[in-house]
Amino acid sequence: MVHEMLSNDQLQELLADTSAFIQHVHYFVHDLPPPPGASARGIAINTVDLAEKKDDFLRELRNTVCNWVYSKSRYKELFDRELEARGYDIQNAASHIDSLARTKFRRGFPQGQFGELLLFNFLQFFFNAPPILRKMPITTNTAIERHGSDAIHYTYADGSNIILLGEAKTYKSKYKFNSAFSDALTSILSTYHNIDDELFLYVYDEFIEEPLRDIARQLKDGQLPNTRYELVCIISYEETNKKDSHNEAAIKQSIEKIVKERFNNADASMLNEENPALIQRIHYIVFPFWGLEKILSDFDANH
Repeated sequence: MVHEMLSNDQLQELLADTSAFIQHVHYFVHDLPPPPGASARGIAINTVDLAEKKDDFLRELRNTVCNWVYSKSRYKELFDRELEARGYDIQNAASHIDSLARTKFRRGFPQGQFGELLLFNFLQFFFNAPPILRKMPITTNTAIERHGSDAIHYTYADGSNIILLGEAKTYKSKYKFNSAFSDALTSILSTYHNIDDELFLYVYDEFIEEPLRDIARQLKDGQLPNTRYELVCIISYEETNKKDSHNEAAIKQSIEKIVKERFNNADASMLNEENPALIQRIHYIVFPFWGLEKILSDFDANH
């Protein structure tokens, strides 16, 4: 049975609040081509005056873990239960649920989970698309977790049920941008071409809002009408070019210049044999870091 699709207002209510996290990134649009595609954005940790706000960025990224693990309704259910069990101590109950959420992450493998959290936030902020399916369980071994899309989100526009397939590549070694870019494109194209055969790998669980569950079921059963797939790649990498350091505006301008040069020189040759209509559904997000290994280590140590 096909159900009425959600309105834009209903979708907005299902989005996680990403505003606190987004305050700590600087983002901008890159005009395409090159490379060919639908859209391209550059992201960087925000700079205030001369200081890169790494600690604020990491803190707010970690603060989205609960939203990543639990839907709003499931969180409220858990919170109400724990609140009663803990003598209505609000801080105690909130801390307990936060600890539960963090156990869903596996220590020692920060790159994949870091990238998935970035996808979770950016797909909602830039595309107004809440999550609808996910590879589960979160803490399976790394060999299994590599298969399939890192994120599947949903939105509705112009009469189409839009399914956003997300791929995150995070490379902490230097001089790896080209590898990360190529790997992200190769992976997301593979996911798209195999999605019908691999939907059984994905589940909707505690992180999915109830109004989306019927849509998730229809998608998995091949019954969702007017389905349109969009492909989103986020490439996080260690940047080797130096930023300008004279003032905040100069720093941000130099970051934008660096990212635009990366886009202009990116190898997109693997798209040569693809359907041009599919290429026009590819969205790129490029996120340079200065000191990514330390950021990943801090992320892993404190979540």
